[in-house]
Amino acid sequence: MDELLRDFLTETTEHIEGAETQLVHFERNPTDASLIASIFRLVHTIKGTSSFLGLERLERVGHAAESVMGMLRDGVPPTQHSVTLILAAIDRIKTIIEDIGKHGSEPPDDDSEIINALEAYYAAGSEAAAATAAAEASAKAEASAPVSAPAAPAEVKPEPAVAAAPAAKAEQPAPDAPKPQAKSEAAAPAQQKEQRGQGGGNGESIRVSVETIERMMQLVSELVLSRNQLLELARHREDDAIKTPLQHLSTLTSDLQDAVMRARMQPVGRLYANLPRLIRELSTSLGKNIDLITEGADTELDRQLIEVIRDPLTHLIRNCADHGIERPDERIAKGKPERGEIRVSAAHEAGQITIDISDDGKGLDTERIKQKILSQGLATEQELRAMSNEEIYRHIFEAGFSTAQVVSNVSGRGVGMDVVRSNIEAIGGSVSLSSVEGRGSRFSMRIPLTLAIAPALIIEVAGQRFALPQTAVVEAVSLGRNYKDLIQNVQHALVLKLREEVIPAVELRNVVGLQSGSDDDTNDKLAVVMRVGTESFCVIVDSVADIQEIVVKPLSASLSHLKIFSGHTILGDGSVVLILDPAGIGANLGIEKSADKKREQVRDQGALERRRLVMFRAGSGAPKVLPLSLVSRIEMVETSRIENSDGRMMVLLQGRLMPIVPISHEIDMSRPAYPVLVVATENRSIGLMADEIVDILEEKLEIQLTSANSELIGSAEIRGEAVELIDVSHFIRLADPPSRSNATPQRVLFAADEQVLRDLLCPAISAGGYSLVASSIPADSNEFLHLISSFDAVIIDADAPALALPSFQRALKDRKNSNIVPVIGVSKNPTNRTTRIATEGGMAALLSRHERQQILETLAYTLDAAADAKTSSMEIAA
Repeated sequence: MDELLRDFLTETTEHIEGAETQLVHFERNPTDASLIASIFRLVHTIKGTSSFLGLERLERVGHAAESVMGMLRDGVPPTQHSVTLILAAIDRIKTIIEDIGKHGSEPPDDDSEIINALEAYYAAGSEAAAATAAAEASAKAEASAPVSAPAAPAEVKPEPAVAAAPAAKAEQPAPDAPKPQAKSEAAAPAQQKEQRGQGGGNGESIRVSVETIERMMQLVSELVLSRNQLLELARHREDDAIKTPLQHLSTLTSDLQDAVMRARMQPVGRLYANLPRLIRELSTSLGKNIDLITEGADTELDRQLIEVIRDPLTHLIRNCADHGIERPDERIAKGKPERGEIRVSAAHEAGQITIDISDDGKGLDTERIKQKILSQGLATEQELRAMSNEEIYRHIFEAGFSTAQVVSNVSGRGVGMDVVRSNIEAIGGSVSLSSVEGRGSRFSMRIPLTLAIAPALIIEVAGQRFALPQTAVVEAVSLGRNYKDLIQNVQHALVLKLREEVIPAVELRNVVGLQSGSDDDTNDKLAVVMRVGTESFCVIVDSVADIQEIVVKPLSASLSHLKIFSGHTILGDGSVVLILDPAGIGANLGIEKSADKKREQVRDQGALERRRLVMFRAGSGAPKVLPLSLVSRIEMVETSRIENSDGRMMVLLQGRLMPIVPISHEIDMSRPAYPVLVVATENRSIGLMADEIVDILEEKLEIQLTSANSELIGSAEIRGEAVELIDVSHFIRLADPPSRSNATPQRVLFAADEQVLRDLLCPAISAGGYSLVASSIPADSNEFLHLISSFDAVIIDADAPALALPSFQRALKDRKNSNIVPVIGVSKNPTNRTTRIATEGGMAALLSRHERQQILETLAYTLDAAADAKTSSMEIAA
């Protein structure tokens, strides 16, 4: 690319972002002629330079925009339509510049739409201006002519408000006016220069590439490490001759490090550049009047982090505008100013930067949030009563969570807040939310100043040192002689009893695979409490050796698979230590950052309280219900598309044949269409044909009467009406009869006391082609052993109270046919420790009850292994 062209692109990119902000301010302050004059000069410069460089597209768009801005500069009042057109032109200029930067030349494209809209507006304004001038000339001539006869009033009186004619005319959308490109949220990063001469003096600047700055940072990091090593060596020597120059070198190194870090730092004002444009677009689309106030634009932050938090900041502002700020009539009715206010402020605080986004809107509706939490199964009513408002508000950051009653193009789909949290936590930050109903809400983002150098605890365990990032550390608690009181073993897992909390704990030596000299030496141990997202846990270490700033270096490829480490660093004595990843340790401890498993667990725990069900009618009997979790989708299938093949009903859906089974025998094929509930099995999907879908509801489901009918599990009462719960396994067998297979189905026992767990897993197991028998767990262990001896495999609820009895544990561990009749345990939340204990106690595996696919794969594998064991034992006997 030509050097002149490269300089033009760089200069234009640096200034074009500021033009958007100036234009939005000019719309609000049309008397400030300096704003539109500045934008006019910029576009005029772009047009002239484009002509010189032969960039025809840029020249044409710039010329059309310049004409409209010339009208505004000459005194025509700005309107929403005129400002929108100019913003659209600036967007187009930015797009063309980006394309030139990528391809080295101006790519061909059609800009006639935006150009025609600009020219139409300019023509309309010129005609109105000409009419105004003619009226003024006529009035002046009339006033100077001799009065000999009275003229008709309509011929001499100028039209009222003629001066506003251009604005009124232009307010009507031009036929070809394009919609403004909504690129302000995802626009290329603003790269504004500091204004020359700010803060006194005529400071000069040069442009340095980002790669050069990064290289300088790497070299300074190495210099810092070398300085630390020299200081460590000098600490053990008494040679004063080298201490003085070494101290001077240390000072210079610190100053150089600070200077290079400042070169990487950029003002948060870069993030603010696009916000006025964003607020303008939100105000227009939402029909609200919103003012933006920014504070702390001079606060500096590492350039890498500025780009990371750009999207989270944008989303939080959109959330405030849509959910927080009320409409003008609502604000007036509440005694508030008609215009709402969104305030964005940044400040340094305790080695971090805090960015607050607040609004003076209606605040959060706590009761609606609670109802949403209950409906999504994120917590039970009992848990909600024990939560503080802050804990309730945290659920807003869960995936899919939204309290919006209407889905708009701004928000309401429950997508985005979880991404905000994930992006901020990925850089070692946190986001919190506070609100006062009727007065507004405040989001607070706390993020580190830089990712290159981080404060860390240097901890020791089993004679080895590790670095633990201080941003995740909440506190360190000395265990001392109170170790056995503070650290307790609950259900084979360690917990820390700290004040009123019970926090999951883990010995760091076990996590990193080290053994200490003596397990009983607990006098000097520490519990370092950490927080990842909203979850707290602690690691037990031997001691904290030091607290220092470390230079973060990436792991080598050979160690990248170790998720509990995030990098390495070199200490002052030259030793290399690994940097622990708090999120990786949390995952190793079984702490889930996602709410998915928690949602499933809460649903299971409170299953008899509320379950999501689909209610439908099939035949003349009572309404039928089916757990919605078993239904992948509902299709309306025309009867004309249903065909009979090999004695079964089939329909072609999404390019594949799907068997259809009528739930009722009272099917009238003369009907034009039937609703079909699609149930996904291991091998394929089947359709259950119903007469009518009644409702999707969330209610208690307690089987009050069991049924001898193979099509039904039993009857329950919902909303004062008797309903029937159908047995999906029966219809799956009708769709794929076992008789079609020459092999005899293997017999599997599903032993669980919870009916919910049977509903969850039995259909999938039956669909796998097994002969399944569901049963509760016998109270006597001998009876249980006798029961399982007649099956090929057993799946058992490992969380059942009976499994905690010593008699059951001994029976499972000591049974003689464990390799011939495998027992697979399913649990709500298996961890590495509970899995190890289960397998050592006689189970073939311990799996999550929510992983149906893994359960089926393990069942098939253990049955194959059992068949091989039987064959081997028969050969030995022979």
